[in-house]
Amino acid sequence: METFALLLLQTHKAMETGRTGRVQVEDIVFLVRKDMRKFARVKDLLTMNEELKKARKAFDEVKYAGVS
Repeated sequence: METFALLLLQTHKAMETGRTGRVQVEDIVFLVRKDMRKFARVKDLLTMNEELKKARKAFDEVKYAGVS
């Protein structure tokens, strides 16, 4: 439960940082920039997300290239 409360608090802070009512990736990065452990984890997750997007795109291109 404590983790959920912390996440909720961070989300509300992020909403106040950027555009009202929207949380952007940059807002989360800004909030955790001074906590090296959290910052490293966020960067790892963002990097993994980009790699997954590229892999999905490459897979889809190969999948649809074979269909005539």
